[in-house]
Amino acid sequence: MRRALILPLAISLVAACTTKTPAPRPSPVAATTKPSPSPAPPALTLDEAARAADVFLGADDVIRSMGDGRMALDRARDGQDPLVLAEYRSSENRPIRYSWGPRRLIVPRLQKGVTPWFAAVAERRHGKVRQTAIMTFMKEGEFWQRGLTTLLNSGAVLPEIAEDAEGYAVSLDARDQSIAISPNLLGPLHATVAEEGPDGFTSDLIEEGPLTKGFYDDIRAQESVYLSRGFDYISIFAAAASYPVQAVRTADGGGLVFYTLTRTTTYIPEVLFAEGSSLPIPDDAKWDLTNPMIVKDRRIQETQQFLALVPPRTSRARAEIIAYDGRITQASATE
Repeated sequence: MRRALILPLAISLVAACTTKTPAPRPSPVAATTKPSPSPAPPALTLDEAARAADVFLGADDVIRSMGDGRMALDRARDGQDPLVLAEYRSSENRPIRYSWGPRRLIVPRLQKGVTPWFAAVAERRHGKVRQTAIMTFMKEGEFWQRGLTTLLNSGAVLPEIAEDAEGYAVSLDARDQSIAISPNLLGPLHATVAEEGPDGFTSDLIEEGPLTKGFYDDIRAQESVYLSRGFDYISIFAAAASYPVQAVRTADGGGLVFYTLTRTTTYIPEVLFAEGSSLPIPDDAKWDLTNPMIVKDRRIQETQQFLALVPPRTSRARAEIIAYDGRITQASATE
């Protein structure tokens, strides 16, 4: 009788030992309350950018007072390289000296490994002249260099920049398609508008103004003037492909884009009496060109730096060029 009772009990104990216990599962509440990871430290902090701007602009006046063109070139890159060279050579190493007002910084949050860059906005002062300058800086190795300087148009207003919770600007990739014109396409489209004017296929994309239709009108007027003297006048705008295009998002979902164009103007004698004749040399080109005679051709190149406001992709508004600065950076003649 006892054996009959023990056997069923033993069987039930063995079965209990071989049954797997279900694995513990996190509760839904615990899964949803897990803290989100903190953002990675940026490649460039706000404090580092502020110190870099202060040191750079403070040293700029010292270098200008010394007329040290070589040191000035060491601190320039991209479009600023030919512009600084022209500035120092055209002034015989006596460039204009500036003082600067308080800085407003635009510092994008960049990942480690990306070349650090930021923008600074400050009032640039020379005598009674006051202008709002917008500059970009990039760091190669241990040194900061200025790559772009442009001046806010009269009446233009810088937009509010989209920032994260820590005050860093939201950067845009050069091929970003969330704005009406991708940053890398803005330069080529601007160049097309400047050459083709209101009848060009891109004219509806960029707002008319002195830096778009104004360039076009100037080219047409100069063509007529030089044609009457026997010259073919050709002026071509192009995006400076070797220079970076940088952009940040604006608070309304658009973009603020920094870019550089070149303008190359060529004068070619088209009739026999024009060959060997003289044409006045533009004042800004006299540092690089001394002979007013044109035998085969004369070529003058400008480097131009811009800041544009591009609306969101969903907007029907046009892009607007809100800042510009530039000058002649090369002049030559072929005999």
